[in-house]
Amino acid sequence: MQELPFTLKFRLGPFPVRVEPWFWLFLVALNGNLRGPSLVLWVAVAFVSILVHELGHASVARHFGARASIRLHTFGGLTYPDRVLPRWESIAMTLAGPGAGFLLGLGAYGVAQVARHPNPLVAEALGFLLWVNVFWGVMNLLPVLPLDGGLVLQDALGPRRRQLARTISGVVAVAVALTAGVVFGQVYLAVLFGFCAFQSFRPQNS
Repeated sequence: MQELPFTLKFRLGPFPVRVEPWFWLFLVALNGNLRGPSLVLWVAVAFVSILVHELGHASVARHFGARASIRLHTFGGLTYPDRVLPRWESIAMTLAGPGAGFLLGLGAYGVAQVARHPNPLVAEALGFLLWVNVFWGVMNLLPVLPLDGGLVLQDALGPRRRQLARTISGVVAVAVALTAGVVFGQVYLAVLFGFCAFQSFRPQNS
């Protein structure tokens, strides 16, 4: 894979991490209504949260004996184990990402309960942490490909039922896109899940 200019590279313990430049623009676009310190805080919280999510995947992959690397890209993050894991190990690795996010969200909730009247920026950061790690975490567990919930569904059904997994993914994605767009007016979610539906129903190369 050709590396983009201005890609940030570093290591977190045994895990190489690459952060592509479009990742930062993606985070800004997600909350483009924010300005100044609030926007910087949002980008920092989302970056840390997505990285923690990917570290959850990578840590479990390493537990099963695979080396893993992390890539933060235009639409979020990906973790790459260096080998294909058996089905149930793959499911555990996939679930570890949202699990790590839920733990981070739980920590933010605990701090919010203890600090009854925090500094406004602290309160804003805690709100961002809950939004990214809890709301996004729940959405990410829907049985929609290529979200984690869709990958779990695909692994659970097995290679012989890949088409069934794609059909379920497409139907759920259409339902979520329509609900998000028509009922709640959430354009971003409608577009995201609409694209997931298109990908699920698109004919696959044999």
